[in-house]
Amino acid sequence: MVLRVRMKLYGVFRSAAGTENFSIEVSETEPTVRSAVSELVSRPGSGELQKLIFEEGSSDPRSNALILLAGREIGALSGLDTKLKEDDELSLLPIAHGG
Repeated sequence: MVLRVRMKLYGVFRSAAGTENFSIEVSETEPTVRSAVSELVSRPGSGELQKLIFEEGSSDPRSNALILLAGREIGALSGLDTKLKEDDELSLLPIAHGG
């Protein structure tokens, strides 16, 4: 199954990707938020975006990104295992860390 997911990136994520709105295709039997984010950072030229989203040695983007599916935070759904359907919109907003 190939599913098209609309992506919307904000802040430094948008700068690293060079665009704010675009679509990706996720090829999985049951596409999830996790597989869509993996597909996002595996695109050619997305090395900087991957560094911003994932901490070194981690496969969980939630420490650096607030992820919304159709405007709802994925923590209120099934987290990274939230199932996706055709033309869903995922938004990734950077979480500011500071000291």
